[in-house]
Amino acid sequence: MKKKLWMTFGPLLIAGAVFLFILFGPSSLFGGVSTATIKKSATSMNPIVVQGVAIQQKMLASNKNYLPIFGSSELSRVDQFHPNVFAEKYNRGYTPFLIGRPGTQSLSHYLDIKAMGHALKGKKVVFILSPQWFQPAGVDDGHFGGNFSPLQAYKFAMSDEKPTSERRYAARRLLTYKVVKNDTTLTALLENIASPGPKTEVSAFTYATANAQMKILQRKDDLDSKFIQGSREEQVEKNLKLIPDTLDYTKLDDLATKMGESQVGTNPFFVKDSYYKKKLGPTINELKDSRKNLSYDESPEYSDLQLVMDAFKEVGADVLFINPPVNGPWYDYIGASREKLQKYYDKSGKQVTDQGFHYYDMSSYSDTPYFLEDTIHLSWRGWVAIDRQIDHFMNSKTKPKYEKTPKQFYFKQIIPPKKEDNK
Repeated sequence: MKKKLWMTFGPLLIAGAVFLFILFGPSSLFGGVSTATIKKSATSMNPIVVQGVAIQQKMLASNKNYLPIFGSSELSRVDQFHPNVFAEKYNRGYTPFLIGRPGTQSLSHYLDIKAMGHALKGKKVVFILSPQWFQPAGVDDGHFGGNFSPLQAYKFAMSDEKPTSERRYAARRLLTYKVVKNDTTLTALLENIASPGPKTEVSAFTYATANAQMKILQRKDDLDSKFIQGSREEQVEKNLKLIPDTLDYTKLDDLATKMGESQVGTNPFFVKDSYYKKKLGPTINELKDSRKNLSYDESPEYSDLQLVMDAFKEVGADVLFINPPVNGPWYDYIGASREKLQKYYDKSGKQVTDQGFHYYDMSSYSDTPYFLEDTIHLSWRGWVAIDRQIDHFMNSKTKPKYEKTPKQFYFKQIIPPKKEDNK
């Protein structure tokens, strides 16, 4: 009888014991991010890295001078002018650490920055904006959900920070997304933060559930952080041979121009010929004047960007914001308004500079060939210009003097993602 009971319940008991050991066992058995893993992670843009905490914390504590670069899909375009290639080739004394994936926008980066906490104190950081982030509805459910980090969200929700307007806004903003609302425990915590008046006491059961969930997520992050795939180290190594041995920005720009010329062909938008033939050519006539209503000057993304800026202010990070150009000829072709586009650059630039951050506005290059490889992504001459700006920033001893946040940012109506954006 005992044998039968053991055969029935023994495996369950063992599984439960293993689970509890993983959950509550000594952290030292599960932690330990190696130097090799950090190096591999610097160019991986792997979800485990971007949505995790362990590797990023270890990177910031490393003796090696890593430079966090926040952005989105443009970071994955590794050619011989990419910042990782540039910094290694010319021994600049820093190594870019790429934080972002396609569809990653300010709100996701905010949770990441908050999760890093004071490990960012005094660190230099680069943050690359994208005009297309600033759609009227902001980041949609699909892209936010695809880049959502439960661990970072729980760390935010369970922090004992004061209930500032920034924190309340962030909680309300998070609660507009399905991936958050599907987690009842996280929702309860965020609703308590979002409340402007007296707080509704969160039940002991909810806190216990949240603590257990946080422990599981941390353990998963510890274990996942030991196995990182997708590094672009080989691409970086290969491209080191394709640029001159001595740093000369004029020669680099000339080389970038020649590279652009060789890959663009005869299309009128100065995009890669392969991209034009595959993505644009088949429907080029239908695309003409198709985006006359395109506008980036009104969006909840501005307040999401403010969250990012305030998170950096709080920890005393030294940040360079970069605003890339758009593809001017392409914007003209699809009927987009240059006047509305300029409003975006003016508005976002003012928001950043008025509060004391370093800022590099590249909008003047929107009609200059070979700064972008397609309709939106940096490449060639664009990377050369950014390499130069980053290098200047890294060598600058000027410390930022941040200004207070203008009150209007966290009191605007939150616009939920539109249904048509969730395709």
